[in-house]
Amino acid sequence: MKEVLLSDLLAGALHRDAEQPLQRQIYDIVRRCVLDHTLLPGQRLPSSRALAADIGVSRITITLAYDRLIAENYLSSRGGSGTFVEHTVERPLTAASPAALQRHRPALSTRGAANGSRRGGLAQHTGAFVPGIADAGLFPFHLWRRLVARHLNKSDLSLAGYAKDGAGFMPLRQAISNYLRISRSVVCEPAQVILTAGTHQSVDLCARLLADPGDAALVESPCHWAFPLVLDAAGLRVHAATLDEHGIALADTTLPRRARLAITSPSHQYPTGVVMPLARRLELLQAARAAGLWVIEDDYDSEFRYDGAPIPSLQGLDTDGRVIYMGTFSKTMFAGLRFSYIVVPPHIADACAQACARLYRPGHLHLQAALADFMNDGHFAQNIKRMRVEYGERQRLLRIALQARAGGLVTLSEARAGLHVYARLDRAVSVARLTAAADEEALVLGVPHFLPEHAARDRNAVVLGYGGVPAARIDDGVARFARALDKAVATARTRAARG
Repeated sequence: MKEVLLSDLLAGALHRDAEQPLQRQIYDIVRRCVLDHTLLPGQRLPSSRALAADIGVSRITITLAYDRLIAENYLSSRGGSGTFVEHTVERPLTAASPAALQRHRPALSTRGAANGSRRGGLAQHTGAFVPGIADAGLFPFHLWRRLVARHLNKSDLSLAGYAKDGAGFMPLRQAISNYLRISRSVVCEPAQVILTAGTHQSVDLCARLLADPGDAALVESPCHWAFPLVLDAAGLRVHAATLDEHGIALADTTLPRRARLAITSPSHQYPTGVVMPLARRLELLQAARAAGLWVIEDDYDSEFRYDGAPIPSLQGLDTDGRVIYMGTFSKTMFAGLRFSYIVVPPHIADACAQACARLYRPGHLHLQAALADFMNDGHFAQNIKRMRVEYGERQRLLRIALQARAGGLVTLSEARAGLHVYARLDRAVSVARLTAAADEEALVLGVPHFLPEHAARDRNAVVLGYGGVPAARIDDGVARFARALDKAVATARTRAARG
């Protein structure tokens, strides 16, 4: 068969000013023409030298495109004869109709469709009043850059590979263990510390190791939006645990069949701010023992308490080896670091490390080494002290401003801790109308996430985060919040008058 005039085909299809390299464009054009039989099986293509000259590109560009097409069996090279189009499909591929595409397109699984359709988190990550966000502007990035650069060289290439131990870089695990024993009364050795890529992965690991598909997990309601999503994705049935003014109350919760896990935030419940007293903590551990439950303690922002010393951990009271302690660096450093950790009982530490290695293939060892230095050199403790003072002042200013501008319509949570306050609204204020009005004021309000069993419960509250709001801008944010409140109340009254 005569040689095809491939140069003519390419001349009209190549875009020399496009971002996509010419080599990739040539590959895509020839591949598509082979599949739709524009180039017929057995046709001979011009040599790389001739084609390069015809279309005005380098020969290596043509050679690399040909080599890839040959490797993928679209073309074949016959020594001394040239390059030929291979036999690929009996009939040319044609565009299917929309109906045919709908019939034959692979679909997500039921679980995939559910997870893919759920909304989680907030699109905005700074400003008034995005909840749960730390102010990255307070972090000493100049120190962090120097520590990271210290480990970005060829003196220790082991930091450039996968972690030998799935639990993470041992010097960092030692630093975390030392810190938790002192600051949180956590009873642990370095071998019990398992590093993860964020709280989502921490919960996912616990779900996969401590429960089987179809088992049940108890989650406080309201809760952080991610917990039900991650647990459900791991194949667990998620049920609401009763939450009262003292925190999670297993004694008042109907345990579902095959209950295996309970997640709680005893030191500062998200989002309500409830603090679990000692008596309730002991009751929780006794109830968990009786029910055979693992307890996952989420201690996400325990460093930030402004009215006294931090409350000791629930894990420090555990004598059964059933509490998994969960912490994160997203609040104490910066969110994009994506470093968290769990502290597990000694008898499951090896299994957790092996599971991390096999499921997640952890890396980022140079960052883990830098974080170990950051902690061991005292920068971590100094940073927490600075942030505690700053955030304490922001919460104080927020409470004062809210009392002055919206005191009659809003009741705040009592806990002097964390990066947010829980604001219960007057009955005259609709959360839906308030969030809509807040959007007009360029404000972001957190809406508490309740589980379906608690759909009928009082949901008239919003979450106000102050971590990402400089102290000088809090009063302005509250002024806009007060305007949004007035709009929501006025809208409600207008509708009532028309009704």
